Amino acid sequence: MRHGLNLASVISIAFATCALAQKTPNEPPGPCKEIANACRNAGFIKGDWKKGDGLWRDCVDPIMQGKSTAPGATKPLPQVDPSLVSACKAKHPKYGGGKVGS
Repeated sequence: MRHGLNLASVISIAFATCALAQKTPNEPPGPCKEIANACRNAGFIKGDWKKGDGLWRDCVDPIMQGKSTAPGATKPLPQVDPSLVSACKAKHPKYGGGKVGS
């Protein structure tokens, strides 16, 4: 009786799964994630834009769009290296392109 998977298939699937699951713990986050982390560390919260401290509208989007403040924001933007913004834009051109302000 023949089963759907042979040993070579099982090994290939296991290898691919392990390769996808492995991440080096010391691997630095990408530039876009670093920007979002800077916003989180500054106290901005995902989904809180109606309160003026939303992660995207009040922090990530203004930073990515080169603004120094966001209308209605209740916290100052964190300092982010402009080269980080450039690297993020190069990798993900539409990242941070949403509406700015609460």
